[in-house]
Amino acid sequence: MNLEIKEIINNLKLANKNNLDKIYLQIEDDEKTEIINLESGEKTKHSEISKSNLLIKMNMNTLLELKENKKNPEDLLFEEKIKISGDIKLLQ
Repeated sequence: MNLEIKEIINNLKLANKNNLDKIYLQIEDDEKTEIINLESGEKTKHSEISKSNLLIKMNMNTLLELKENKKNPEDLLFEEKIKISGDIKLLQ
């Protein structure tokens, strides 16, 4: 797992790190969308994510705000810059 993903995991304040294999990060840029598994750091396809998993969506600017710890994840959720779908129990 690369250092950038570790920083994001820490800044997301995920309580249970045992579920990282079921949590995916979708990063949207002007030209492309990438989905990354938080445990392995590997890219995947949207069709490989089941409803029992969790998908955290954001754009590249929001990712940088989160990575650099400029904003709290809760604030980004409230501002609808981060969207979550799937099993939110995985965040507990």
